[in-house]
Amino acid sequence: MTIRRHIIKIKKTAAALKKRTSWKWKLGIAITGAILISAATFWLALPLPQNYETEVPPRPKSYSAKIISLRHDNAKGTILEIKFNADEPALTNLPEYQIEEIFAEAKTRAVFEKISRLENSVDYREIAASPLVEDIKCDIDNGRLIVEVMRQGHYSKARAGGGGNLVTIVFPAAENDYPAISNQKPAANSAVFPMRHTISLEAVLHAPLETASIFINNDPVQFRTEQLAPGEYRFAFETDVQLDKEYRIKAIVADQAGRAAVSQWTLEGQIPSAAALGKDRFKYLGWWGQINANGVTVRQGASAASEKLGVFSTANRVKVVKEVFGEWVDGKNLWYQIDGGAFAGAYIFSDFVTPMPQPEPPQDIRIPEEIKIGEKWIDVDLSKKIMTLFEYDKPLFATYIAPGREENPTKTGIYRIWYKLAKDEMRGGPPLHSYYYHLKDIPWVMYYNYDYAIHGTYWHDKFGTRQSAGCTNMTQGDAKFIFENTLPELPEGQEEVFAREKPNVGYGTGTVVHNHD
Repeated sequence: MTIRRHIIKIKKTAAALKKRTSWKWKLGIAITGAILISAATFWLALPLPQNYETEVPPRPKSYSAKIISLRHDNAKGTILEIKFNADEPALTNLPEYQIEEIFAEAKTRAVFEKISRLENSVDYREIAASPLVEDIKCDIDNGRLIVEVMRQGHYSKARAGGGGNLVTIVFPAAENDYPAISNQKPAANSAVFPMRHTISLEAVLHAPLETASIFINNDPVQFRTEQLAPGEYRFAFETDVQLDKEYRIKAIVADQAGRAAVSQWTLEGQIPSAAALGKDRFKYLGWWGQINANGVTVRQGASAASEKLGVFSTANRVKVVKEVFGEWVDGKNLWYQIDGGAFAGAYIFSDFVTPMPQPEPPQDIRIPEEIKIGEKWIDVDLSKKIMTLFEYDKPLFATYIAPGREENPTKTGIYRIWYKLAKDEMRGGPPLHSYYYHLKDIPWVMYYNYDYAIHGTYWHDKFGTRQSAGCTNMTQGDAKFIFENTLPELPEGQEEVFAREKPNVGYGTGTVVHNHD
């Protein structure tokens, strides 16, 4: 019965709806349907855009890159951040990349794929601030960004991570048990004699040795490896060191635990005098040295087979006017040509000359009143045994001299040169002197106080001490320089000249000589 009643009810409802659905309702439904069908037909008739893709690709065809920062964190290490932007819409903004450690070159190499351009480079000031990074090079090659980071100090493998559009590379220090490099020879910043040298270093490792490399001026060298004890090694090679050339040594030692150490030091090929006195040691025609042994042979040439001219002792001082490479003796071939003194122009082996404090112009200048601006004059410090040639207040030349002994001291005072001779003869004896002397052909004589003179010397090499009978003794080369740079000027072809009272008469008044203690 129940089912029957439901069927009757449905029929009555349908009949009622039929009566209510007038022609207006039917017309509205028909018009609405027609509009919808027309719109759908128009939309489907529109042309599709060319190259239309229905999905966004997972990676773009290329990226641009920008260095964001390079900074050092004492806890983490040196951190490099690189930002990437896709050149077209894509699901990811990071390119594919890989990190490689090249311990043999102390280098970390990062390669990023599909890079179209790099917008900037690393600021050199940021590199200089990092104790773990020596240099960074960034280049694009065939669509790949190659970042090479030269490591320094003691370090471990780099770590990299990315998020969003940023890649962060951390270059950490090796905190514990890293290879320790020491005992570099020759020592850092040393000046070594120009010859063949053995370059060496030692290393202590806490894990097996992975690799070791040595570079000299960025060129790899072949070297010997010697195991001194378990975990202890010595590395060495030979090279020819040249004069005035700098050598930069770089040693890299890495263990199998992924830790490495880099040691860098420099040395320069120099002769001993350059290391002690500097490159301007010849500014006053040469430099002074003390003979450091007795029985030192003086030779005609830079060879042990050359003619023997005489012998020096520790009482002698010499002025070196030239450094030459001659015959090899005990692994060295440096010889000195000297002024004199007794052996002007002769040679002695370099090992027997020790550089001494050089003569310097006085700091507190006492310019005689009669000196005019631009005028040359001679200052003689009898206590320091130093002569200085000035042009008013500008020093032109300084050298050691040998003034008078205590029994015949050189007179103090202000004088003028009154007579000059290319050569002269001098003699003396009691009662003015306790000894006799008779010297011929004394070179470059300049009389300034009656018979007191400045002149060259060929009978001793004890300059810087009191040696004369009252005159001012100089080496022959120094005396010639002073002779040629003072008044009166010696006319060409003459052997002597007198000074005149007036500058515009003859060859001028004589140069002032100021002797003082």
